Amino acid sequence: MRLPASRALAALIVCSFLGSAAHAQRRRDNDPDEQKQEKVRDTTPGRGLLNIGPNHTGLSIGNSARWTGLRINFRDRGVQQLNGVNLSLWKAAGETNRQARLHGLNVGIVGPEGGYLRGINLGLGAVAEHEISGINLGIFGMVSQGNAYGLNVGGLGLVTEGKMVGLNVGGLGAVTEGDMQGINIGGLGAVAQGDVLGLNVGGLAIVSQGDVRYLTVGGLAVVGQGKMEGLTVSGLALVTENNVTGINLTGLALVGGEDITGLSVAGLALVADRRVAGLGATIGRIYADEVRGVTVAGWLKTWDQRGLSISPYTQIKGAQRGLAIGIFNTADELHGLQIGVLNRAKNNQGIAQWLPLVNFHK
Repeated sequence: MRLPASRALAALIVCSFLGSAAHAQRRRDNDPDEQKQEKVRDTTPGRGLLNIGPNHTGLSIGNSARWTGLRINFRDRGVQQLNGVNLSLWKAAGETNRQARLHGLNVGIVGPEGGYLRGINLGLGAVAEHEISGINLGIFGMVSQGNAYGLNVGGLGLVTEGKMVGLNVGGLGAVTEGDMQGINIGGLGAVAQGDVLGLNVGGLAIVSQGDVRYLTVGGLAVVGQGKMEGLTVSGLALVTENNVTGINLTGLALVGGEDITGLSVAGLALVADRRVAGLGATIGRIYADEVRGVTVAGWLKTWDQRGLSISPYTQIKGAQRGLAIGIFNTADELHGLQIGVLNRAKNNQGIAQWLPLVNFHK
């Protein structure tokens, strides 16, 4: 299953905020005339510096490649490692900061940008090539091509190609190509190609190609390819290609690719490819190869029933082993009790196949 929502949201965030500046810089890097102009105003590491302090320590004004203490620069280029407080007003030149290690308080009007951002990272946008960790705030967005750890907040969006671990908040959405772990909140949605684990809230939806676990709330839907476990709630639908386990509540439909187990309540439909077990309830239809436990529905259709089933129409295409209560109950093979206005047991003989009120077979 592909996740077009993740691609669309990532494109929206990156293109609207970071993309235009990045493409403009690439054009300048590839244009000889622009390169000549760039060379005139460029300050490479070690040139045009005002440094106060010994051994790359103290106060630096300019593009110091390595510094510990307070460093102030307009635009970073070719930075290696900074420790302490780093104030860079503009975004880094081209891709020259892809291996930079920025440790401490990193602040930029546009945003800090480097290979590894660790500490407190603040700006209109925070961009990491490999990893961002600590307290990370991008007023427009936060992007990491690797992992993100800690408090990760993107005003419009939060996007990573690696794991997203900690408190992860995207104003419009949180999107990752890896796992999303911790407290995960997307104003419109949270989307992961890996697992979504923890307290997961999507204004519209939670979408995962992996497992969805623990406490998950989707305004409209929760959709996964892996297991869905814990307390899962959605306005319209819960859908997964794997098992659903725990307390599962949805306004319209709950669909499990294999088993649905636990307390499961759906407005109109409860559907499992294999089994519904525990307590399953809907005013509409329950449909599964097997049902185990207690089921309450407008219409129950299954091939193997064990437990208590309450439904106006109970249709068991195989064996019933338990109690069915309804208006019309039918079982191909009854090994239990039917209570209803009309009851049919195909394995009974003669008139006993059709009986009002009560039908029974050992």
